[in-house]
Amino acid sequence: MPSTRFYFCSRLQAGQEVILEGNEFHHLAHVMRLEEGEQAEFVNGAGTLAIGVLKQREKKQATFIIESFIQQEKTSSELILAQGLPRLNRLDFIIEKSTELGATQIWLFPGQNSERKSLNEHQLKRMESLMIAAMKQCGRLYLPSLVIKPALHQWDLLKIPAFFGDVRETAPFFWHIHSPGKEALFFIGPEAGFTAAEIERLGQMGAQGVKLHPNILRTDTAALVALSIMSQ
Repeated sequence: MPSTRFYFCSRLQAGQEVILEGNEFHHLAHVMRLEEGEQAEFVNGAGTLAIGVLKQREKKQATFIIESFIQQEKTSSELILAQGLPRLNRLDFIIEKSTELGATQIWLFPGQNSERKSLNEHQLKRMESLMIAAMKQCGRLYLPSLVIKPALHQWDLLKIPAFFGDVRETAPFFWHIHSPGKEALFFIGPEAGFTAAEIERLGQMGAQGVKLHPNILRTDTAALVALSIMSQ
């Protein structure tokens, strides 16, 4: 992936004029330092990769003309991480690495042991910015969907194969029962884990408890391991 890749939240097609403003323009002007006539790549998070030429650079914006583009077909397998809300510094890490590891959706929900029960608008925008930056860095063309969910007792039965991190000795290892690349939903608890009531509810919903490692993993480590197994 070239270093000159930018995010443009709209349709991209040949001959189109693209105007970069805000954070993306700041990156162009102060990090990439592109000059008029130079090329850059654009992604829109919806599978499009386009090549554009810098036509005009002004004080607060830059104008590109799209020369060509390709459209990548979206995978049919959903890889979903359902994460009980952790502390913000760990959530930042989980959001970034989940994007790099190919999560198609990231669901956030308040666990009974979560210190934080919700995210405000500013925090949600930060999560989106982290996903965009990770998408550009890792070379993927689709942005994961970020979905805010209620507490587990309000969920319906699950419609896809689902699993949750289970520290009980009787739980099988995830890689023994899951075929890599197959559609799956994985639940990770917050720092203090799931409560007994939540484990019971997950089972009622159709999720199977599995171990990710012989050792007990932190919530951010568990998310990485689960997605690594799911996406191989």
